[in-house]
Order: sequence, then structure tokens, then C-alpha cells
Amino acid sequence: MGGLSEETLNYQHLAMIYDAIMGDHEGVMRYSKMLQDVLVGKRILDLACGTGDLTVTLNNLGYLMTGLDLSEQMLEVAKTKTEPGKIRFLCGNMINLNLGEVFDSVVCANDSVNYCSSLEQIANLFESVNRHLPIGGIFVFDYHQKARLAEFIEPFDEEGVVGGVGYWWHIVSEPPMLRHTVTIYGSGYPVVETHDQYIFELKELQTLLEEHGFRCEMIDPTNYDDLYLDEKWMFKAQKERNV
Repeated sequence: MGGLSEETLNYQHLAMIYDAIMGDHEGVMRYSKMLQDVLVGKRILDLACGTGDLTVTLNNLGYLMTGLDLSEQMLEVAKTKTEPGKIRFLCGNMINLNLGEVFDSVVCANDSVNYCSSLEQIANLFESVNRHLPIGGIFVFDYHQKARLAEFIEPFDEEGVVGGVGYWWHIVSEPPMLRHTVTIYGSGYPVVETHDQYIFELKELQTLLEEHGFRCEMIDPTNYDDLYLDEKWMFKAQKERNV
């Protein structure tokens, strides 16, 4: 299983407990502080916005937000966090997106680019982002570093109960992939969702950005309380040309 498919990324069942096991208010605030320093303009497209914590936070800071995600279930959760109509939420696949409009900046947080299962898919994503930005527009994203593959050679396991729903979260490294298997124990039979994240070389990403019209800079995490230090690369890519 791999790539941005309905099968691997629907979050149909995980959506109901996602915030309880993955929510990180402090991390969202640190990320939003970083974004305020690097974004340009006010019209922002948040790709793979999930349950919308970052989208809503940026909206509260005065940005005009559009959040897009592949999972309708995750978007339904996001809509409960803001007043109806205040933020536009769209269901769609970020790697072949064509909304027919341009934003000042584009964000793709929470290692969502790692769900691209090939360099071809990443190239398609960068092309999609390019068509939604003006010259000078900014694309910001983070990406698991290669060291994460070694970190999970020994599997990680977490079990718990949230809102009366039990879960087991298992992560294991299968280079070049991190495989997340989440088992959810509700009122019926256990439901298993598998989510695969692929990790390619930093230089490969930088080259693809350049080929798709961007000038790439790396964001220094030490300027933001060591945000994702030694875990993720953080990219600021400015559009220089159309492709």
C-alpha cells in the first residue's frame, strides 16, 4: 500500500480519535510562529490540513485560510473548530490539484509530503503547488529526515483508550518507508488502518523543487525552540517561474 490513495489515507476511523492521540497544541503554536515569519500575503492554502488545528490557528491570526484534505472524515472534525463559513474546507488530492485560483502562500505541515510514495508523486505535488502560487509566492513544508528510518528499526508501540475507544498504534521502519498501523477497538470488530510514509534524500527534494520553479531555503529550527530538530527538514520554497 502506498501513495495518496483513498485506501491508505482515508482516516475514516482514525479521525474520531486523531486529536486525542496526535493533538499537540504547543507544537501548533510553535509552527504557526515560524509560519508568520516566512509566509507572504494573507490568502493561504493549507494542504493535508487534517483536523484543522493549524488552519484554524492561522485563521485566528488574521490569515484567509483554505484547508484541503483527502479525508472527508478529518474535514468534518475540522469544521467543528470554527464558525460555519469562516474557513473554506475542501476535499481533494494535493498531488493533482487544480482549483483554478492562486494563493499568496501554500503550507503542507505534519510530514504530509512523506505520504508521496515516489519521487514522481512529489514532482506532481510541486507542480500542483506551483500552479496555485504567483511569482514570489511561498511554499512551506516539513519532511521526515532519513534518520527516522533508523529510529524505528525497533518498532514503536502505543496503546490507550480515548473516549471509550481503544487503540493500538504500531510504527516500524521498512526502508524507505515508515509503516504506521493503527488498530481501533470500537463497539464492533477491530478496524485496522495502515498509513505509509516514504523518506527520500534531501538533495532529491531540493532538485525537484528547483526543477519545478522554486528557489529553496532550509528553515533553521533553532530559531523556533528547536522545532522538529533532528526529526524533520523544514523547507521554504519561493516560486521563481511557472512550469
